[in-house]
Amino acid sequence: MKQIQTVLLGYGNRGGIYADHALDYPDEMRIIAVIEINPVRLAEAKKRYSIPENMAFSDLDEFLKSNIKADLVINAVMDEMHYITAMKIILAGYKNLLLEKPITSDKKELLEIRDAANACNCNVFVGHVLRYTPFYSLIKKLIEKGEIGEIYTIEMDEHVCLHHFVDSYIRGKWHNEKECGSPLLLSKCCHDTDLMCWFNSGSNPKNVYSAGSQSKFKKENKPNGATEFCLDCPYVDECPYSAKKIHLEFDCMPFQTWEKIKKPYKEISDKEKIEFLKHDNYGRCVYNAGCDLVDRQSLVVEYENGSIATFTVVGGVSKGERYISIAGERGEIKGYFEQGIVNLYKFAIDGNKKYTYKITPLDVNSEIVTNEFGGHGGGDFALIRDVLRFINGERDNLSITNINDSVKGHLIVYAAEESRKNGKRIGLEN
Repeated sequence: MKQIQTVLLGYGNRGGIYADHALDYPDEMRIIAVIEINPVRLAEAKKRYSIPENMAFSDLDEFLKSNIKADLVINAVMDEMHYITAMKIILAGYKNLLLEKPITSDKKELLEIRDAANACNCNVFVGHVLRYTPFYSLIKKLIEKGEIGEIYTIEMDEHVCLHHFVDSYIRGKWHNEKECGSPLLLSKCCHDTDLMCWFNSGSNPKNVYSAGSQSKFKKENKPNGATEFCLDCPYVDECPYSAKKIHLEFDCMPFQTWEKIKKPYKEISDKEKIEFLKHDNYGRCVYNAGCDLVDRQSLVVEYENGSIATFTVVGGVSKGERYISIAGERGEIKGYFEQGIVNLYKFAIDGNKKYTYKITPLDVNSEIVTNEFGGHGGGDFALIRDVLRFINGERDNLSITNINDSVKGHLIVYAAEESRKNGKRIGLEN
């Protein structure tokens, strides 16, 4: 492999996870330039990746004027900035773009990015990290080998654990669709709609129906006597959503929670955190934090080949996990993502000449590789590794995303949101 010269646009959590591959595998990738609007994060990135002053930018347009050559651009800015930044990068002539999911919340913008990428011969790799994990990659391989034959149904569930849901989707950057640009199904679950299309890649989605609601985290459910901010609330020590518990004592996602303090989160004192929670949304009562997202939603997708896929997401539960069950003409595939074991069920005949089944458990835990911050069952590491290999000419990877396929999962989400709001089945045009 040649060393891939890479530009990083957006040094947040996701951008850092991808870029850190250059630190762990310097022969494979090198970060040659960084573009970051936040001066604190820009300084951190310069130091972390040894970026010279003339290769550090606070503005994308300034970077583009410099005409710096690169093999790959990683675009990890916030959702609402994906369209304008991706279009500028594609039209500037860069041939490989890793774009964090979701691509965009707007159908017109989605198709413009797709068409621009095709017209400019730019490979757009969308950050659907789950399809790169050993767990889901194995499922895809079993399907491609014909182990279960024709797919009848795909059932998928995602349970978002309490602390993650509160930190990201109730109080955090994605708590309000108007502000972040994405509903929950798009910002959190376009991974899953991408997977169902990937597993059923021989057919296009035809119809979508969805139902969901914001039933828990809204003003009318606020307990009597609860205050606006947690730290002076009489329920601060008993409420499961208490900012004191989630953000101070457990401190589950510090890289995200303390970002506005504008200093490296490991250098932030407890006193600074407490003062921050007294006035910021991260310290506000969950029932009054301005969240307008659903906390539960289900969708049904009908494919042209007759197969049906269902997906349910629920937020704020005790255990975060993903479950999948695929039924086919010759067998079934089942498993919990977090366990790292795929169970293959096949027809069999027992000693009494009766139909039964044989279970073959396939353990992928030994194949999972993570770095300091990256996870997703090894998907973060595998995505950037496979993208680098693709740029180096390897074309036999099942997981690599093609922009023409990536749009399908997004179109399902758009249709699901339309269906949820008007109660009707939505047909898709492919």
